[in-house]
Amino acid sequence: MAKKMFKRGALIGAATAVSIGFAAAPASAANVGVELPYDRGEMRFIDSGDRFTVCDTRADGHGVTGYLRALNHLTGKIVTLKSWDDGGDSGCDGGNFDVRGNTAHDMVLCWNGGGACVVSRVFKENE
Repeated sequence: MAKKMFKRGALIGAATAVSIGFAAAPASAANVGVELPYDRGEMRFIDSGDRFTVCDTRADGHGVTGYLRALNHLTGKIVTLKSWDDGGDSGCDGGNFDVRGNTAHDMVLCWNGGGACVVSRVFKENE
């Protein structure tokens, strides 16, 4: 129970910090990446083809989860558009997701063993 509350708190803390980032002028949607500390995992966005990869890079019994988020301009809230998990198998997981438009996006990567999540820089497709 405490583990779940801690993870939820870490994700809320990351969301709060990123809401400030969404208010700033986002960069263009060139390739973007984010890495967990201690080489636990990474998440990448490849602009050509709008491809996302999530990689668990440490065999520690815990996987990683990556989230693609966007700012909803009508409500002003950050919403999760897609998530991918990786762990327990070889290679990375992920998929395609079209990040078109002038919407601000970011990626959040969490280690499923607890602790704080990491957040990428904010990016847009149309810049």
